[in-house]
This record gives sequence, C-alpha cells and structure tokens, in this order.
Amino acid sequence: MEKDYRENQRVIATLEIVDNGQDFTEIDVLENGVMLGNSVMFSHGRLTLLGIGTLDGMDYVMFTDLKANMPKTADIKGQYIYFKETGEKDPLPWNAQTLRYAVTKVKKAVKPERFISTKN
Repeated sequence: MEKDYRENQRVIATLEIVDNGQDFTEIDVLENGVMLGNSVMFSHGRLTLLGIGTLDGMDYVMFTDLKANMPKTADIKGQYIYFKETGEKDPLPWNAQTLRYAVTKVKKAVKPERFISTKN
C-alpha cells in the first residue's frame, strides 16, 4: 500500500505556471512540500517541491523558506520549480531536476484544509 502524502496536510499555496499546451496550469503545494495538480505527473503526491529559482540556480529560494514566508508573485515570477521524487532523500538543490515551466503567480489556496482529517 502506497503512503498518502496528502493526509493531514494543509495546502499552503497554489502556484500558477506557464501552460505551453500541457493539461495543467496550477499546482497546489502542501505544507510537507508535496505538489498536487490535475496532471498524471502531479497525481498521488509523486513530486515534492525543493525550491523555486532561476535555471542557473543563482537565485534560489528553498522550500523551507517558502513555507515560512510564501513570497509575492513579483518575487518569483518567471522562476522555475525545483523538485524531487517524494520519498527519496533530498538531493542538493543544484542536483535537483527542474520543470521547464515558469511560475506566473502565487495564490492563496482555495480550500487549504481539504486533506485534514476530522476523525479522531
């Protein structure tokens, strides 16, 4: 049985990204860093956000800093998502894979508590 990385996690932000003909334009980021979207790539909590930065890594914000203080759109617009496969040991940011989709907007989550269980 696969672990459900969404369980009891709040959605801390929604990132809008450049579409380029793909089947997704928004990615929800959970407080544990897992990214969710309507693409197979983002289903089942497969990918975790490491940070957001330029492709050369010169400007880079780690997820822990993003989580503590989600930046305004103007601060990260045009930068890229660095990620790892969820469940893998965290690689160093400069070894991280990068989606070639630029962030266009950061939004508050519509339903941030949707994965929080009300069961005791």
